[in-house]
Amino acid sequence: MKAILWILGSIGAIVMAIILLFIYEMTPNASMETNAREMGEGYIQKHFDGQAEVYDVLYDNMGNHEFDYAAKVTHKKTGVSFLIYETTDSQVMKDTYASSYYENQIEKDLRPFVNDMEGAVSHFVHISDVPAKYQREDELPDFHDLNLVPNVIIDLERSALEDDEETMEELFVFMEEKLQIERGGGRFVYDPSSGDEMLQMSY
Repeated sequence: MKAILWILGSIGAIVMAIILLFIYEMTPNASMETNAREMGEGYIQKHFDGQAEVYDVLYDNMGNHEFDYAAKVTHKKTGVSFLIYETTDSQVMKDTYASSYYENQIEKDLRPFVNDMEGAVSHFVHISDVPAKYQREDELPDFHDLNLVPNVIIDLERSALEDDEETMEELFVFMEEKLQIERGGGRFVYDPSSGDEMLQMSY
């Protein structure tokens, strides 16, 4: 009996340790948040002539990005929100202003099309190929001068429809003819309860 109680107690201690470790990993470090905020503010003064402000800090506890902590920033003139951070591997300071600026621009231009889609609840644009030379710059060239390839992700509060591929093609026609975007991609993400896999295409 004592052996059983000892085993159960040991298992309980291990489970509790795992829970506490999980909570610790998920909880941001206050000093690291302060450091990220201060680095962001210094970066703004040096590279953006003070024309932006830190409004929060992002903690990546899932390892999805090349940073652990990033300053969340808003540009005062354009209203674009972006990130300033130090990479975890090379300790290089970076910002996402250029990609965020172009993504924001295209998201606004796509709104009329998305608003007419059945079940659309949100959309966002991801651009990964903005040249590195536009780091630390807020005077940016026109989107069409860079030949970037945006990917449009549309969240749908419904299951897949038979004509969704046709709708995706219509999206591409809109992007190419109305927005003069030569190349791009799209992804329809369906309601998780539908069990349907996302539809992904490019042109």
